[in-house]
Amino acid sequence: MAIRFGCQSIRFGFFCSTADNKITTNRKIQLKNLTFERVFETFRRNLEDLVKLLEISKKLGCGIFRLGSNFIPFASHRAFKKEWLSPIEEILRQTAPKIREFQIRITMHPGQYVVLNSPKREVVEASLRELEYHFWVLECLGIGREGVVVIHGGGVYGDKRKSLELLRKTLRNHSWLIERLAIENDEKNYTVSDLMTLVDLGVPIVFDHYHHRLNPSNFCVKELISSWKGRIPEVHLSSSPKRNHRFGEHGELIEPEDFLDLLNLVGENRVDIIFEAKLKELAIIKLKEDLPEIFGSKEDKMNLKN
Repeated sequence: MAIRFGCQSIRFGFFCSTADNKITTNRKIQLKNLTFERVFETFRRNLEDLVKLLEISKKLGCGIFRLGSNFIPFASHRAFKKEWLSPIEEILRQTAPKIREFQIRITMHPGQYVVLNSPKREVVEASLRELEYHFWVLECLGIGREGVVVIHGGGVYGDKRKSLELLRKTLRNHSWLIERLAIENDEKNYTVSDLMTLVDLGVPIVFDHYHHRLNPSNFCVKELISSWKGRIPEVHLSSSPKRNHRFGEHGELIEPEDFLDLLNLVGENRVDIIFEAKLKELAIIKLKEDLPEIFGSKEDKMNLKN
């Protein structure tokens, strides 16, 4: 389902869990309790809730959802036994047709610990294992290339140019990453303009509106869209909290002016927006109430298009 706004066609969605965290794809276990039984039970509950969250997403008119990175706890850890993946893979592949029925794009976004330009070899190796796990999950679920795995550019380490070159080197040396990897601008280190220097390698750029406001740069929207090479770009939207907060912290809701500013920025291009508001599905409901002229009222859904 997509919303028409002028000449635009956009889809939207939220991430990982409901606002109260009672339905979640991100259940965890402690490393000291790492056993197949604990992993399998946690994975089964996460998978059951993925279906519930896609059902909620469908009712809200969402067309994209971010799957939690802890979907299979510690799957990339060296203590995780490879043989544990076989029964998990069987269930994932059995569930894949049901997941595809929702026609909702599924993407993933591992945490800040994935750093491909770290000067520490062990950090890069652990990051590659984590990305391999994310790619594997999406493949087992039958998600096509639109199911990207989003990371940040990494650290600067006192020399941004050199650090960007290290990132480029890792991407070149591990060409399998280009199949699903996407890189997002962040609030401190790498602007959109910085990351656009990598698109010749085939990696698309995820535009984060909030991060861009905090760490701005000049860039060409057309070139950013083109980095996706025909795939629908994923973009991120959040708002600043209406209270004292740490730098870069996301707010509970999406402010209508931020949403409208993003729509104006991307122009007539089709995009998929992940709303990164803390109140998740409740933030979507509130935004729809705030902007009935775009989303339609409860009585009038004429702006919603299949």
